[in-house]
Amino acid sequence: MSDEEGIPLAEFATYIEEKDTQEIRELFKADKKFKGYTVMMIAAMHTHGTWVLETFAKEDSKKEKVNEAAEVELKDLARTLQLDVDDDILSDKKFTPLMLAVMFGPPQSVKVLLDNGAKIDLMTNRGFTAKMFAQCRDDAEIKGYFQRNREFCAAYWGNCNLM
Repeated sequence: MSDEEGIPLAEFATYIEEKDTQEIRELFKADKKFKGYTVMMIAAMHTHGTWVLETFAKEDSKKEKVNEAAEVELKDLARTLQLDVDDDILSDKKFTPLMLAVMFGPPQSVKVLLDNGAKIDLMTNRGFTAKMFAQCRDDAEIKGYFQRNREFCAAYWGNCNLM
């Protein structure tokens, strides 16, 4: 799907900010993507996208979207959204909404995804997990969500320089 057929990013941001449930529902129905990333993934990263996750993650037809992984590298999306990420992460694939929320989204989005069944142990192609990204993010609230069921690995800290 080309970007022209995908999520209109500026419009999507407006839908989020205006809490336009109907337009976002239509994007979900049409399985729209932006640069290979789903509505759930983009909402997970958006500062005001938590309500989208709260509204749609619990719907039976959207439950699998919580753990859906992107089949494309992060670099095109990161360039467009001006995300500051290391090259090793940019060339990786299989990012889930939870991973993206942990790296770029607000803490409440991370909590909503976890509360709706997002798996913390899914891996990118290079073996990174949401839990690993959480240890690298300078956000005590996000780290706290992952410390509840914590099996801490020192190797997580070694990868923090990648973000």
